[in-house]
Amino acid sequence: MKHGFIGFGNLTRAVYHGLEEEKGMTFAYFARTRKETDILFCEQINDLVSFADVIWLGIKPQDLNGILEQLKGCNLEGKAIVSPVAGKSIAYIEKYLGKDRLIVRIMPNLAMAYRKSVTAFTTNRPENERAREIFVLLGKLGKAVELEESGFDLFTSVFGSGPAFILAFIQIFKEKMQEFNLPGPLLDELLLELTQGTTLYFAQNQKNYSIEELIRNITSKGGTTQAGLEYFRNHQIGKHFEGVLDAARNRSEEMSRNGNTFPENNR
Repeated sequence: MKHGFIGFGNLTRAVYHGLEEEKGMTFAYFARTRKETDILFCEQINDLVSFADVIWLGIKPQDLNGILEQLKGCNLEGKAIVSPVAGKSIAYIEKYLGKDRLIVRIMPNLAMAYRKSVTAFTTNRPENERAREIFVLLGKLGKAVELEESGFDLFTSVFGSGPAFILAFIQIFKEKMQEFNLPGPLLDELLLELTQGTTLYFAQNQKNYSIEELIRNITSKGGTTQAGLEYFRNHQIGKHFEGVLDAARNRSEEMSRNGNTFPENNR
């Protein structure tokens, strides 16, 4: 399978690094400037389209219109278009490229590079063999889940933005740990052990215990953990963090409303 990336930023690099050791895969990219990578660079978008079986739209939402205008003039027969572009629906892309094109919309995260992404998948042609191949491929880059497009805004806030929110929470731990007066790199190593150990604890026990039960297993009556959890609950910190997810979801919905308004000449 030949993969062509339009844009070669963080996400498409993550896709490439996640797939580069797969057999039978070749890669190329089209971008404004040549990047530091060994894969084929196409100076014209037509060259990329001619090369690729699967075309990944690795661009910002505000740049999508211009790219779709260029793709309209290319021979897209037999090509699959994969879009991780936030706030841009399949219907929006179809307005430019036509409903006869295979379009796959995904919402991944950068953990694709390590084959640990959680990725939402939907398509305008669910029975298409190439669409099924792409779904299987996404499963090799982590966990892929088929989702109605109406669920993409919430999915974006939890899984697309989620790694940044989790890291922000870890950053709070690191700032508090500055009181130890230890070197920054050592603090990072300690935090890594903490988060990896916690994830492993969850992974090893989640089939038999709920998260609440796992928390109780760590908590001693009248102890330090209980004191911290009581503060957490009394101050509704969980609700505040839920507000973070809601804010991201609301922004995704706003982008969807605004971003899926078609330019006058494409109505």
